[in-house]
Amino acid sequence: MTDYALSEEEISQERTPSELLSWVELKFEELGSSESGVGDLRLGVGLAKPLAEEVYPLAIFALKKYGEANYIKISPVIGSQNYDAVVTDNSHFPASVSYIEVTQAHEGEERHLRDMYLNEHGFVPAHGPVTKKGTKKKGMSISAEFKAESVPEMARRELDKVLDAVRRKEGKDYPPDTSLLVWFDDGYLFREVVSDMEIDGFVHDNIVSLDIHFSALYLVGKHREVFKQYDLC
Repeated sequence: MTDYALSEEEISQERTPSELLSWVELKFEELGSSESGVGDLRLGVGLAKPLAEEVYPLAIFALKKYGEANYIKISPVIGSQNYDAVVTDNSHFPASVSYIEVTQAHEGEERHLRDMYLNEHGFVPAHGPVTKKGTKKKGMSISAEFKAESVPEMARRELDKVLDAVRRKEGKDYPPDTSLLVWFDDGYLFREVVSDMEIDGFVHDNIVSLDIHFSALYLVGKHREVFKQYDLC
């Protein structure tokens, strides 16, 4: 049983961009103050998973795109529908509605194993292979090795993860006016070697020709540095 409060109703409440980010940061603070909350965030347990993987990226996206505009309302949506948020623009009448689908640029199962190792040991190598032995039922052990990686290699791998995240959406149908938000690691080393022009070139050469049914693509960095918008229609 968790020792923090978090419900679908609370997550789904309509908020302005600044309200949404303030609320998410408050929830992170609450979860971070308890051992169970920290574990749930690291391992993506229960509602901590959409909070960290969908609602937080939405909050950063909304503030970057709309700033302090109080006529914009963001409503996160929890469930198996093909979008993760409804954006209502009340700056005109009638109000317009659009949708956001959020996806993560990460290593899939290896990312989960890395988080499990971190939760158990309190640290994990940032780079290098993470492997598991056994099963949850019979007992599982996870090992992590450090592997040196050049900064350009690391940056290229991050861009490849962005591409893989977009490819997972190929051929799928979404409501009209749905944008894709890709959440990725724009850490200091990435920004040292990858310029805005290089990101634009990568997207133009590798992504815009894919069979993705979105009106726009947004690349949103976890460190709040990179924010890129590409119109696809």
